[in-house]
Amino acid sequence: MKTLKTVERFTLPEGFESYENHVAIPIKAPKENSPIKISPLFGEVKFFAFYDKNSKTIKTLRNPVERGGMVIRFLLSLGVRELIVLHMGQGAYNLAIANGMKVYFAEDDKISFDELLRKYESNELTLVTPDKFELLTR
Repeated sequence: MKTLKTVERFTLPEGFESYENHVAIPIKAPKENSPIKISPLFGEVKFFAFYDKNSKTIKTLRNPVERGGMVIRFLLSLGVRELIVLHMGQGAYNLAIANGMKVYFAEDDKISFDELLRKYESNELTLVTPDKFELLTR
């Protein structure tokens, strides 16, 4: 598959080589001593959690861009190849899958972050294929 030329304009956060083995999840603004919560937003989300599939750790990062397509380009520049979301526009979704990303449906914004990760790890989340895109528009 072709890689987008525009992804090269973003730089990795200091101290990180790649988020290649991470799953990106849009989250509500992190609050001290509060659990992480998935955000229903995607294109205008302010933060992402990055779940490292190898070490089972989570890092959060401020999203420096707006609009779904720019967010996808930013995530691609970090090496991200998997997303867990509640909602996503058609253009962002098409760009994600055209670049080899897997998009999973989180199903419910009331789910705890730990339960969401457990479902991901046990392959219980729905992989959003083009025929299931309507899940992301509810």
